[in-house]
Amino acid sequence: MKLYLLPSSKIFDFLLHIAEDGSVYYPVLENDKTHITRFDKDKRLEPNFEKIRTAENVKHFFFPSRDVVAAFPDDIHTKAPKQYIVGVKNCDLRGVDVYDRVFLQWEPVDPIYQQRRENTIIISADCPQPEDCCFCNLVGLTPYSEGVSDINITPVSAGLLFEVFTQRGEAVLNMTKDLFTEAGKEYEKERDAMRKKAVKELSTINERAIKDDIDDRIHGASREMKHEARNDCVECHSCLHVCPTCYCFLLSDHKRGKDLERVRTWDTCYYAAYARVGGGVNPRSTLDDRFWNRFECKFNYFKQYEGFYACSGCGRCFRGCSAKIDIREILWKL
Repeated sequence: MKLYLLPSSKIFDFLLHIAEDGSVYYPVLENDKTHITRFDKDKRLEPNFEKIRTAENVKHFFFPSRDVVAAFPDDIHTKAPKQYIVGVKNCDLRGVDVYDRVFLQWEPVDPIYQQRRENTIIISADCPQPEDCCFCNLVGLTPYSEGVSDINITPVSAGLLFEVFTQRGEAVLNMTKDLFTEAGKEYEKERDAMRKKAVKELSTINERAIKDDIDDRIHGASREMKHEARNDCVECHSCLHVCPTCYCFLLSDHKRGKDLERVRTWDTCYYAAYARVGGGVNPRSTLDDRFWNRFECKFNYFKQYEGFYACSGCGRCFRGCSAKIDIREILWKL
């Protein structure tokens, strides 16, 4: 596939150009962490594509934590705006892949998600500097994208190396073609060397692999194992709120004057009422069972449905956990 070079001096011009077509969001470094920031031509905040994934996941763009999905008697929906998300790492793309399968490929299709997805251009970026919380290599991913996004970029010495995956990505390049030059082989070699180094770094961070039959081991785990795994959990729920692949939700109706709104909000399997049904019966009434459901869902159930783990190895769960529970340690013990 042909590669294109965006010189360092043209990066701001590229962001400025696509911002004329829709809202642009990109990673900006602050206090040694990158955060998703909306592009503002007057602020000229420097993008950072070399750090690991942003502190926030991209789930909010497609599946907000609070989402009005219907209104009665009059529907209030407007067309989803065009937007560009730039610098998305492969671990967050795993989340988008999960949503695509759940909301688009399973019946019924979610029309709200579908419209947002169709109006969002995703430009992913290589992850050249993995950190100790990263374990994408343990769940079948690489620290660079080979799909799901429309375009992938790699920071190289002369600027950004662009690789197009979709027709939408091709259209973006055609729209900004005056900014690009065709990349020489030396930049492709530089990219490949950076990727090889990142993969090696991940193998050093995560020396042990997850067992091939981890789904069976999770399903057959003893009650003692489940209790030991969750023993330090304080039920802060951070791990599930920051997870880029969680998609459980609740629907509730709320009165607004004379009208009614139906609202979709995030749900998590650690909530005490997560599995409760009519009459108050709850098949997952204990924290042990709710805690373990997370592992069943991501490493067993979803693997059965779609053939891959619904975990991206982004490490946000460990970073956000009040008790610093590392799911890698739990998986390695099984």
